[in-house]
Amino acid sequence: MKFMRHVTAVLLLSLSFFLPAAAQGNGIQGDMATIINKGELKVAITAVDQPPFYFVNKEGKLVGYDIDLATKMAEELGVRLVITRDAPAFNDLVTLVSTGKADLAVSKLSRTLSRSRFIKFSTPYMTFKQGILFNRLQLAKVASEGEINKFVRNYTGTLGVIANSSYANYAKENFPAATIKEYPTWDAAVQALTNGEVLSVYRDELEIKKVLASIPNSALLFKPIYFTDLTDPIAVAVKTENTQLLYWVNIFLEHQPTMTADEVLKKYSGQ
Repeated sequence: MKFMRHVTAVLLLSLSFFLPAAAQGNGIQGDMATIINKGELKVAITAVDQPPFYFVNKEGKLVGYDIDLATKMAEELGVRLVITRDAPAFNDLVTLVSTGKADLAVSKLSRTLSRSRFIKFSTPYMTFKQGILFNRLQLAKVASEGEINKFVRNYTGTLGVIANSSYANYAKENFPAATIKEYPTWDAAVQALTNGEVLSVYRDELEIKKVLASIPNSALLFKPIYFTDLTDPIAVAVKTENTQLLYWVNIFLEHQPTMTADEVLKKYSGQ
């Protein structure tokens, strides 16, 4: 009996080495225990700034809506926030999360059907209207003011989008007859629109409003069209196996105040 008690004690001691410290102390297990035990939450954002969601301000500090959101998550978990910017484009965020190189992607990431093959998405924490921004001069050559809505719904013109983005896929789905031109960045697409290289560019309402606010006499140059039936849900990406983390993220997001595109722009424009 004494020998058996000794063996049992050794087995229990050995087992404790394989359990994460957080699981031993708090009853937290699985993917959540792994994050808490390592003491950090690794969040992926793209290498290119996406103000007002994340950008380096004049003081050289990384700020924005998504940075605030990720910071709150780390604080709630009691761990350190680590930001990785190894993703050149939005689709690369999915790869980082699916391969475990990041715990989450909190990066103005559109929740799309194609991306959900590789990762799981949280409930959306923001939803935008989709929109098209036209070169007004070029538009006047192909459609009158009264014909614009019909023209857009059966769009056959040139449409600029960011390569490897959700809008590259949205364009193929929603405007199959359009000639789609992909650009490395949104700025490059807008420049092509300004130069008349494309008739229009396609993105969410927030990005279109930023363009209109940043260019003098933009009302004379561009015409925006926003869709009420085409939306762009923004969500957090989580590795497929990390079901407990996804559950926690969803509850966390339920407790965050909802903001519109205009409210986000107003809050972070001065940072």
